[in-house]
Amino acid sequence: MRAGGGLVCARRQWIALAALAVAFVSWPAAAATEVLVVIATQQSPAYEEALTALRARLADVPDNELALRVMTAEEFSDSGPRVTDRKLPGLVVTLGTDAAATVLRQKLPTPTYCTFLPQATYAALANGAGGERARLSALFLDQPFIRQLRLIRLALPGRTRVGMVLGPDSQRHERGLRRAAAVAGVVLRLERISDEKQLVGALHRVLDDADVLLAVPDALVFNRHTAQSVLLTTYRLGKPVAGYSRAYVTAGALLAVYSTPTQIGRQIGEELLAMQNKADRPLPAAGYPRYFSVEVNERVAHSLGIEPGRADDLARRLAASDTEDNP
Repeated sequence: MRAGGGLVCARRQWIALAALAVAFVSWPAAAATEVLVVIATQQSPAYEEALTALRARLADVPDNELALRVMTAEEFSDSGPRVTDRKLPGLVVTLGTDAAATVLRQKLPTPTYCTFLPQATYAALANGAGGERARLSALFLDQPFIRQLRLIRLALPGRTRVGMVLGPDSQRHERGLRRAAAVAGVVLRLERISDEKQLVGALHRVLDDADVLLAVPDALVFNRHTAQSVLLTTYRLGKPVAGYSRAYVTAGALLAVYSTPTQIGRQIGEELLAMQNKADRPLPAAGYPRYFSVEVNERVAHSLGIEPGRADDLARRLAASDTEDNP
């Protein structure tokens, strides 16, 4: 971000963008269901991209009955809906963690669909929502474990021993990880740590008996301070890393499956359209993205003597093997 006057200019541009994002389709106002979209206050091209894709998906159905109103989390805090209001939007959709946290603090009786945030973050926010949880659902940003493990099997068919280092966040998912491993046909080699200082030792131990390291979101294990250490350690040991973001592949992981902001926005739009076509308009079940992309680091593959295949071909094959039943 630029300092001084640049910040003011950037904020004006962001407000202008939010204003332009208000889309009302052509039907009588009384027949419309207002959908309030709350986005993070901090400017982010990712949120803008998701919002654009959401609006484009709704525009594909010109006779839909959804009217979007967009505001930032800051604007919501200052002048957004309150429990005491006589008229509330029919649905609130949040984009990002900051937006979800801001909206859920108000404990509105309105159904709220939290999107573009990690599963663990949503779980914590939903627990804090108390009795309002029944009116909540989410579209997570991260990928289901089974999809990540299937990608490893497709790209590295001879490497069936998958190593993982779990911290406090990811240890809660160990049972689900083991179920997914059984479905994917891989054997997990796990190490658990409770302190960042234990990370390098845990990596060496787990990779002594594993063919590839699977990275999953965990604030202690995989963060901006540990990323270089993880990637250097695995590279020196000649073991590839399957990451969970495009950025991780750029930094040195072999491959990753992830969902782009456009894919997330597209799915949000589809879920909204599906809701309006049901009599009671229920929220969709909380879940993972149905659309995704695969990234492969060709330089790392060449250095490790691995041929994982083309990213687009892996994505196509992974989509063909994907199922609704994600452990």
